[in-house]
Amino acid sequence: MIIGTAGHVDHGKTELTKALTGIDTDRLHQEKERGISIDIGFAPLHFSEGRVAGLIDVPGHEKFIHNMLAGIGGIDLVLMVIDALEGVMPQTREHLDILELLGVKKGIVAITKKDLADSEWLEMVIEEVKDHLKGTFLSEAPIHTVSAFTGEGVPELKSFLEQMYETFSGKDTEAPLRVPIDRSFTISGFGTVVTGTLLSGKVSVGQSVEVLPPGKVCRVRGIQVFGKNVEQAFAGQRVAVNLAGLDKKEVQRGSVLAVPGYFHLTRFLDARLKLLPSAPKPLVNMAPVHFYLGTARLVARLLLLGSDVLEPGKEGLVQCRLVKPLVASRGDQFIIRSYSPMVTIGGGTVLDERPPRHKRFKKEVLETLRELGKEDLLPFIMQKMNSAGGATLQELAKLAKLGEEPLQLLLQKALRQKKIVLLGDLYVTTTTIEEWTKNILEGLSLYHRQKPLSPGISKAHLGGLITRQVTSRAYDALLAHLGEKDLIRVSGEMVSLFDFSPRPTGMQEQKLIQIRTFFQQRGLGTVNLREWEEKLQLPPGEMENLLDYLARQGAITKITEDFYLDGRIYQQCLEILKDYFQDHRAITLGQYRDLIKGSRKIAQTLLEHFDGCKYTKRVGDERVVWKMPL
Repeated sequence: MIIGTAGHVDHGKTELTKALTGIDTDRLHQEKERGISIDIGFAPLHFSEGRVAGLIDVPGHEKFIHNMLAGIGGIDLVLMVIDALEGVMPQTREHLDILELLGVKKGIVAITKKDLADSEWLEMVIEEVKDHLKGTFLSEAPIHTVSAFTGEGVPELKSFLEQMYETFSGKDTEAPLRVPIDRSFTISGFGTVVTGTLLSGKVSVGQSVEVLPPGKVCRVRGIQVFGKNVEQAFAGQRVAVNLAGLDKKEVQRGSVLAVPGYFHLTRFLDARLKLLPSAPKPLVNMAPVHFYLGTARLVARLLLLGSDVLEPGKEGLVQCRLVKPLVASRGDQFIIRSYSPMVTIGGGTVLDERPPRHKRFKKEVLETLRELGKEDLLPFIMQKMNSAGGATLQELAKLAKLGEEPLQLLLQKALRQKKIVLLGDLYVTTTTIEEWTKNILEGLSLYHRQKPLSPGISKAHLGGLITRQVTSRAYDALLAHLGEKDLIRVSGEMVSLFDFSPRPTGMQEQKLIQIRTFFQQRGLGTVNLREWEEKLQLPPGEMENLLDYLARQGAITKITEDFYLDGRIYQQCLEILKDYFQDHRAITLGQYRDLIKGSRKIAQTLLEHFDGCKYTKRVGDERVVWKMPL
């Protein structure tokens, strides 16, 4: 469990952290000199039976809100610290707004400096705090009065935190590894070390990990959890990871340590945004804001997708366009602050971390994002499935940033609800299957009407009829699926409707008889196909269709693109060659010409055809047997 402090500057967060853990989290010289926290600090909070929670101490000064945001993003429980003498102050309110926007659900209130306030004053402050917290996630939070100076109330607070620890349900250790980096430094003899809160998954010594940015894969040389060397660390722990092959200059606060291949840098995010009621003015389209997600801090412009302006206290759908890339995932919470002056004005939830560019006021875009905004993860998975045109379990796990086991449960549910279909190892949405099936069946039906003599259309040509992009693997799986349902028939590279067979029309039958008779009469003579096409008064392309049909029936044989022979005559020419090879090792062109009693050109064309069929092989000026059919 990770606990984070929050509250106004000089309200005693660091002193309370020290009283609870025994560790001073102010490590910078400037912090010691000025007496206030500038950057985030970390300490282990030890409970009984060796259990440990991480405690993150954040700065309270308004100038260092960016540092506070870098530390508060991964917490499970907040310790809201309020000075007994000052009560609720501006950063108390701002920190509370930030915590609500980040979706923190659990917290404890600690009223500090109890030793400096009399009981009557303390009761008044407690009432003020309760009034201020009404309607927030801390409205029912327990309030502890403590003194870090005398220690009064600290053991009771620590005991209550331990009770909270016991009821806490851990984070997903099976999800892909993700650690937003908040510090990086170099240790002589060891190299670069990065630190952060392990949000999901686990990391082991020797494992390959990716740091984004810069997008570099490194090896984990060593891991520490609160100063202790460990072989493996889990989600919910504060970690320091020693990385081999990474220069400190290549990594900075805002980078992410992750399992390779699961997370990506992006400059576009679709999101649901909420503007605080206290925001000083409406948010206008494409206004620049300071944007905070995880430990990253940058400038973004917000494209308002469904309105011209977003009024204080209202919610809307936006596309965040970032000035530099960061790592994000669906469900991530972010904070925005006005560009100038820098005041927290709102925050939101990432709906899609890799969307296309959107135009405003598009109904289908808004409907899709509203669907993605639901807590159910399935619409998001199905959208990714649609975009990919089908995906395997492993591919979906990467797209959805989920472990395979919880993902399988979601997919099984969707299969039962008939929202998706499993094609081999590919999951495809029912909507996509219906669209592809409609296109294929209509395309085949049209092709058969136009070319009734053709046994079918080539798979490559048919694939072009699918209006949406589809991977070859998904396409092959779809054809197999339709074949199993007896909707189509696939023969090699040819596809037809299941109940289709080539049937010539009455007019075509007459032409076929004429062509077949003519080839029988011509014997080994050549035929001018263009001349015959005109003689038979055939439309363009019809001669080719008729010839192909006769070739498939065995009535004629195609030797070259413009040379056909009657089927029986072709077989005679082949038998003559086979008989010759019974008693001879090789044959010349002249010998074969004499055997078939044809012209030299015809003999050469036939021998080259037999070479192409691999019946014979040319060796010098002769042919020898290669794979002659029986």
